[in-house]
Amino acid sequence: MAAHSEHAATTGALSTADAVEAVAGRALQLYDEVRTAHLERLAGDRRVTILFRARRYDFDRALAAALDVQRAGALGTLRWTLSHPVAVIEVSEPLMAAASLRTLSAVLGNRIRSLVRGERPARVVTYAIEAMPLAEAVANLPRRARLRHALLAPLQPIVWRVLDRIAFGTALSEQVYRSAFPARWPEHRVIPALPVSRLVAPASVPRPPHLVFLGDMAERKGFPAVLDVWPAVRAALPEARLTILGRGSGAAAAMALAAADDRVVVRLDPPRASIFETLERSKVLVLPSRRTPLWREQVGLPIVEALASGCIVVTTSETGLASWLQQHGHEIVPADAHEALAAALVRALTSARTPEGVVTDLPAADGRRAAQDWMYEGLR
Repeated sequence: MAAHSEHAATTGALSTADAVEAVAGRALQLYDEVRTAHLERLAGDRRVTILFRARRYDFDRALAAALDVQRAGALGTLRWTLSHPVAVIEVSEPLMAAASLRTLSAVLGNRIRSLVRGERPARVVTYAIEAMPLAEAVANLPRRARLRHALLAPLQPIVWRVLDRIAFGTALSEQVYRSAFPARWPEHRVIPALPVSRLVAPASVPRPPHLVFLGDMAERKGFPAVLDVWPAVRAALPEARLTILGRGSGAAAAMALAAADDRVVVRLDPPRASIFETLERSKVLVLPSRRTPLWREQVGLPIVEALASGCIVVTTSETGLASWLQQHGHEIVPADAHEALAAALVRALTSARTPEGVVTDLPAADGRRAAQDWMYEGLR
């Protein structure tokens, strides 16, 4: 399989030798919102504690029970780092102003403990995939949210200064951060947020023309566009099938379509096993994300899971992975270009590309895991 590309720099932070020595021990991960994918990545690793502010709708309590996962605000985070030795602190993205107070609480607690007990301070790291430029996001905030951001914004440069390492999941995110923080860059790398193949024996023949939409059935994810273009795709390909997996504001419209069209199947909020089973039978994933005033698709978990399952991806230029996808034979269309979307879906569904051909382009190591291994280098 193709190796993932990396861009490394070593400005600031610890030297490699010192960094490896510094991280013998436990790691702390801070999440503003924790989701099942975060828990799956740890796979029962008891060296890591997760402190979170809120749970996402897909939070898996059974997975969490096998890990050290706790809810904590800024004060709770401060208390935790004062009372626990920790070698690595992985903080939320510096551009997330709302998370700045919890981040600095964690670092402050660790620094106080280090001074009192003579312990080595933790290495502070972060994983970044933000795709929305800071100035654009702030300009579009509602008045009350803009005032709250103005109160927290002075903390963001402080968060940036305490970082030792930052791993970017997309080259787009690195560009966004360079515009926000032009000075004092910590040690950093771009490690594309690509998965490894889930397929034990990838098929060397194309799959049937089965299309899948996965995730939030919302306007920002382009779900209305999928419903709009499906009749054109259906007319061009009588054998095509559409499966809709997820939940959200478009669920009623999805169910109505399925009731009227026997080639459409809807599964609301399906279990993870069912999602992967469907992906591994589908040829194409569609996720026509569109930018909103306060949001831009960073990576797109459905895209990552579809690639791992051998699916061709049809998406828009709004995802941070758009350039990689386009370079590797997937379909990228402008947001809100319905005719282009329909044509791209027909091309993908009739393509001779095989699951084997899709997963051959993936890295030998999961990109998110590779980023964590680099950030946590030497942890044992």
